[in-house]
Amino acid sequence: MDSDAYLKTVSTGIFALLAALATFCYLVDPFWYNRKVSIPGFNAVKPEFKRYERHVKPQIVRRERPAALVFGNSYAEIGFDPLHPALTRSDRHERGYNFGLAGADWERVYCSVRFALEYAAPKRMVIGFQPGHPFPAVDCRVLMAEMEHLPVAALLLSGKAIKASLRTVKGQRRMPTHTAEGLFYYTRFEVDEVERRFRADFARYLANLRPDAPCLLKPRAAVVPPDFDPSLGTTIPADLAGLQDLVDRLARAGVETRLVAYPVHALRAEADIACGFADLRWEALLSVARTVRAADPEGRWAEVWDFQGYDPDLLEPIRDNQTRLWQDVGHFNFEFGNRLLDRMFGLGEEGFGSRVEPAAVPALRAAFFRDRATFLESHPGFMREFADLIASCRKTS
Repeated sequence: MDSDAYLKTVSTGIFALLAALATFCYLVDPFWYNRKVSIPGFNAVKPEFKRYERHVKPQIVRRERPAALVFGNSYAEIGFDPLHPALTRSDRHERGYNFGLAGADWERVYCSVRFALEYAAPKRMVIGFQPGHPFPAVDCRVLMAEMEHLPVAALLLSGKAIKASLRTVKGQRRMPTHTAEGLFYYTRFEVDEVERRFRADFARYLANLRPDAPCLLKPRAAVVPPDFDPSLGTTIPADLAGLQDLVDRLARAGVETRLVAYPVHALRAEADIACGFADLRWEALLSVARTVRAADPEGRWAEVWDFQGYDPDLLEPIRDNQTRLWQDVGHFNFEFGNRLLDRMFGLGEEGFGSRVEPAAVPALRAAFFRDRATFLESHPGFMREFADLIASCRKTS
């Protein structure tokens, strides 16, 4: 064989090998980017997706342009099913997607919403937030560039793509980490570990407190909260310009938006009350509600919602491996999230949760503490459970 024929044969072989590898990676689709083939036992489970979701989720939103979107950190990514009928209208053949990202801070949430407004055509959004955090206006150029550019070659012929494809095929017996619509399962399938994680979260919370925190000194006391002065709000960060800008953009785009304060398990909420942070949530909700109403004066597009209280789902026992709705003190499963979506979009039961308007915050706070007093009076074992939890967690913190 002469040199030309040899080079041609080698080149053809290399090309065929590269084409075969690219086809293999395309079909396996380890990062859930191509979304063309899903075969149980071959590639239906995507164990590699969670490592690349920050790169892939924007591309899916850009290409599929879902009508309904969920934004936030892991609380939102785990707790809200984007295909729930309250959010995604199946009779209109709408698509929904959960754009929540584990560990996402406000900057990433803000820029992700901006990205969706630019590249998709959303009709409905749910944006989760943690009361008390600042929501500044940020420069999105770096994050937008990151979300806009994803080299396809990196998904087909890179060493990472090939390794991820092989791991995906080998990992089909694992439990899934996500759904195709971006919902995160997190530790959902580790039901026997919920109590351990719950206690570990509580121990971390207590470890950050001062030794003279009221909840450490008198954990059995049903603390009476201080008077609430809505004119102060001094414990809440003042920088809410980013939230106002975002709501203004969403209102101008005609996007039906629900901003929801993440609820936590009632035992964790009780810790905030007992440890001296009784009004942090209410001052934060007041600030957020005022900011949202300034951006959407008629309240036509944006609503703020809060669900913290003494509903049975917020009081679900965390023991005996029977926990269904919670994965730890703050991460709730989508079955509970479905109730939130139903209520926020007009399909749920009255009396569960509250729409937060600035003028109503003092009354909502008063109703919350009346409900708490009634609950504690009729459930004396709750404070014993709380005190025992504090005592056991202090030993491990």
